[in-house]
Amino acid sequence: MELRVQLKICEGCGCLWYRSQTQENVYCKKCEKILSHYPAPGSRKRLGRTTSKPMAGVWAVAEAAGGAH
Repeated sequence: MELRVQLKICEGCGCLWYRSQTQENVYCKKCEKILSHYPAPGSRKRLGRTTSKPMAGVWAVAEAAGGAH
């Protein structure tokens, strides 16, 4: 059986570690444990104004102003 690994740099602490080619994690086990207490970036609700109307395209605005031919 052959196991292929990659030498990776942890994005949390900068240490070098081996990762299996089938894995997608970017943190070493120590940093994964520390960061597991925080919510995942995609799970947080985005703040700001929601737009219910689509924005007009640049060309549509230019045409309404008489600039597009």
